[in-house]
Amino acid sequence: MDDLLKYADKNNYQVLFHKTNEIRSFSMELQQKLYINLDETQFESEIEKRVCLAHEIGHCISGTTYTLNHSKLYRGSAEYKADYRAAQLLVPIEKLKECISKGIAEKYNLAEFFGITEEFVERTLYIYNNKGLLNDITQWV
Repeated sequence: MDDLLKYADKNNYQVLFHKTNEIRSFSMELQQKLYINLDETQFESEIEKRVCLAHEIGHCISGTTYTLNHSKLYRGSAEYKADYRAAQLLVPIEKLKECISKGIAEKYNLAEFFGITEEFVERTLYIYNNKGLLNDITQWV
């Protein structure tokens, strides 16, 4: 997680760790500064927290912070873009292709290799596939 905290710091994203009781994490823009908050009490593992931090950084990178007043359509699009940016941070496409070419292709193996959850492996594969980034991968599978 240190790599993500350094990335956030380098890009002037203020990462806070305040208990919220209701929301595991969120990102927001306030007075032209980007903030991320993680409620550490709501994570079962460091890996979950790492994925969540990457997701919130993804919101900052893609400029897709939002409030509950935004439409469901906008929020869905914002979540997809944040996940895509998180995937780029945690599972670089070339590194993923290299793993698959070496036979590291099972969901649990990829999760362990990249230090992410199996659910985020699925989300990453879904997003990369939708973007056509896995089209050439079938030669290895």
